[in-house]
Amino acid sequence: MALISLEDLDGLDDEQVDDDITDNPEPMDEDDRLLSHWQAIASTHQVSIPPEMTGPIHEMTHNSQQREPLTFSPISCHEKMGELLYEEREYPAGHWASVTRGEDLYEQSISMGFMKLMRFICKENSAGRYLGMTVPVVNNIHMMEDGNTFEKDVETSFFLPTRFQTNPPQPFDPDITIVHREPIRVVAR
Repeated sequence: MALISLEDLDGLDDEQVDDDITDNPEPMDEDDRLLSHWQAIASTHQVSIPPEMTGPIHEMTHNSQQREPLTFSPISCHEKMGELLYEEREYPAGHWASVTRGEDLYEQSISMGFMKLMRFICKENSAGRYLGMTVPVVNNIHMMEDGNTFEKDVETSFFLPTRFQTNPPQPFDPDITIVHREPIRVVAR
């Protein structure tokens, strides 16, 4: 499954942005170019990026090198023919910002949830400032009671940066909650 990711930000260069917007003959400023690039990526996931995401996209792009990796304890690695398929990890207890979405497709739920989190990270919070980004972003999908199918809702969460763990800023968006979680075990690829 392909998603809009932080790696998309790292891979962003002028040539790639120019390729994404060649259909538009009008000159564009940097924010418009970034929005067009993200809209091109999103369209492959059946997600539309609204123009009001220009500010958060700009902020995240310009701060993409300042991500705080979340420490974890490796539990186990699962390989096939020498290639890592996935790894089980345990992340520490702490405060997470979370949002749940139930769109038609999981990709849409994850992308729409992450856009809400981007706004929170990029100043739509009680601190009134860019909070910084931690990686990874965790998506939680629950099994239905039958044990064979998944629920439609997807919870997308990110661990608040270290400097905000003791006094977490509050989101302006009522869909976002700040929750304290005990250590969690996740599967990562």
